[in-house]
Amino acid sequence: MVSWSGLGRSFGINLFKNKSIPFKGQNVNFSTSKIFNGDHGHKVMALQPSRWQWHKFKDMLHYYAMIGLIPVTAIIFYTNVFIGPAQLEPIPKDYTPKYWEYHRHPITRFIARYIHNDPQQDYEKFMHFIDEEHQKIKLRALEKEIIKKMSERQDYQAYYYRPMVNKYLRINKQVGDEIYNRLGDDVKD
Repeated sequence: MVSWSGLGRSFGINLFKNKSIPFKGQNVNFSTSKIFNGDHGHKVMALQPSRWQWHKFKDMLHYYAMIGLIPVTAIIFYTNVFIGPAQLEPIPKDYTPKYWEYHRHPITRFIARYIHNDPQQDYEKFMHFIDEEHQKIKLRALEKEIIKKMSERQDYQAYYYRPMVNKYLRINKQVGDEIYNRLGDDVKD
C-alpha cells in the first residue's frame, strides 16, 4: 500500500480522497480526510524520495567536466590559433630531425615527444624480445637433444637426477668390461 500511495502522490492523485476513515492510535484521533494547514491556503508538502544523490552527481559531473574541459579547450584554442600547424621546410645538411618533429600538429608533437616512446626504442625492445625467444628455442632444442642422447646411451635416469650410487655403477661397469676383455666372447656359463 505504501508503494501505491507513493505512485499516487507522484501523479498528484490522492488515493484516500473520498475515504474518511478515522482511526485511533494512542488516544489521538487521526483522519485521512482532514488536512491541517493552519489556515494558510492549500499548501501541502508532498512526500517524495530524496533527490540528493542525483543533485550531488550532477554537481560533481559539472565540476569535474569544467575542471577538465575548460583548460583543455583553452589549450587547444591557443595552440590552433596562435601556434598553428608546422610548415614543411628543407632539412639542413648538418641536422638530423628528431622523431617527434615529423608530426604536423603541435599537440601531436607534444604527445609524441613526452608521452609516447621513441619508435627506435620500441623497435629495439621488440628485437630484444625476439632474441630472448630465440635463445629459449635453442635451449629447448638442446634439452631435447640431451634427453635423446641419454635415452640412446642409457646413461642415467635423467640429466637432473643424481643417484647416490653412481660411483658403484661405474665400478661395476668397469669390472664387467675387464672381465669381458679377459675372457672374451667364449664364456660358458
